Amino acid sequence: MVNLERAAERLNSLSAYRALKPRNLALQKRRRYRSSRLQEIKVRSKVSHDMAEPSEERTFKSYTPVLAKAYATSRGSYHENLFKIILDTHRSTGGAMKVLLDVGCGPGNSTRPLAKHFGSAFGIDPSPEMINTAKSISIENPEETSTGESITFCVGRAEDMKVSFRKPGQEVDLLTSGTAAHWFDMPQFWSSAAACLKPGATVALWTTSSSYCHPSTPNAAKVQEAMLRLGRENIAPYELPGNRVARDSYDDLLLPWNCNPPVDGFLESGFTRLEWDRDGKLSNPEHFFLGDEIVTIERMKERLGTSSMVTRWREAHPQLAGTEKDVVIKVAREMREVLEGDEFVVGRSCVLLLLKKTGA
Repeated sequence: MVNLERAAERLNSLSAYRALKPRNLALQKRRRYRSSRLQEIKVRSKVSHDMAEPSEERTFKSYTPVLAKAYATSRGSYHENLFKIILDTHRSTGGAMKVLLDVGCGPGNSTRPLAKHFGSAFGIDPSPEMINTAKSISIENPEETSTGESITFCVGRAEDMKVSFRKPGQEVDLLTSGTAAHWFDMPQFWSSAAACLKPGATVALWTTSSSYCHPSTPNAAKVQEAMLRLGRENIAPYELPGNRVARDSYDDLLLPWNCNPPVDGFLESGFTRLEWDRDGKLSNPEHFFLGDEIVTIERMKERLGTSSMVTRWREAHPQLAGTEKDVVIKVAREMREVLEGDEFVVGRSCVLLLLKKTGA
C-alpha cells in the first residue's frame, strides 16, 4: 500500500512537472532573451561611448614633409560628381556662397575644388606638415575663390574651430570634411560647428573606402582578395576606432541628436545620407560614382602606403618597411601574380552625410 501511495505521489509530481515544463521553458527563454538584450545594450553603450571619445589618431599629426607630400600626390582629390551633389544640395536648401570651411583638410585636396565657388575659403588641419604641404601646393598652383582671394590654410582642430583665422563676425556657410570626421571627438565637433555656422548653413561629411577592383578586371575576384587581405590580416592589429567607423561607412558616426547630451542647432528632419558602391558593388551597372581610375600596381602601392594603419605597421616594423616583407609590397606581389598585365581599373565606395543648421 505504501509503495502504491509513493508511486501515486511520484506520478502526481511528474504530472505537475510536465504541466509546469512549458511555463519553465518559456521563463528560461525570457530570461535568456533579457540576458542577451542586456548584453547587447551594454555593448551598444560601450560602442557609443567609444565613438564619443577621441580616437587619439596621431599618425597624420606626426607626418613628415615627405609623407604629407606623398599623401597629397597619391590620394588626389574627389570626383566632381560628389562636389556637384554637395553644392546643388547647399544651394537648393538656401545656403549662401560666402564662406567655406574645410575641416581636417589635409593637403587641401578637397578644399581647392570647392573654394572657387565661395567668396572666402579656409582649410584647417591639426597636422602642421599637412598644412605646410597645402600652402606649398597653393603657391605652385594658385587657386582662388570666386572673389579672387587666396585660400587660407592654417593649423586647427575640428573640436575647437576658433574664429582667429576668419574676420570678426564671419560665419560659415558650408562646412565640409572629407575622409576625416571619423577622427573627430564628435560631440565637441558638433558644438564647435554649431557655434561657427550661419543659420541655414550646410554640413557635408563624407568618407571613401580603400580601392575596389572593377568587375571588368581580369581575375577581379583574386585581385580584390589580395587587397582585402591587407586590412583583414596583415594590418588589422593597427586598426583604431576611427578606422572602424570609416570602414563601416559612417554607420556609427555620432550625429548631433545622438550625442549625450544631444547638441542643439541641427535639424534631424533635414538630415540626408547618400551611399554609392558600398563593398565594391557598383550602384551604376558600369562605373564607380567617384569615377573609374586606371592604375598601375606601383601606383596602388603608393596609395596603400598612405593608409594610417600601414603607417603604424611600418613604424612598428622599421626593419621590414620597404623590404620584400613589407605588407604593401607583399600585396603588390600577389596582385601581380594574378593580373594579366600591370594595369587595372579601380574605384572607391562613398558615403555622404548632409545636415542643416537651424535658422532661416
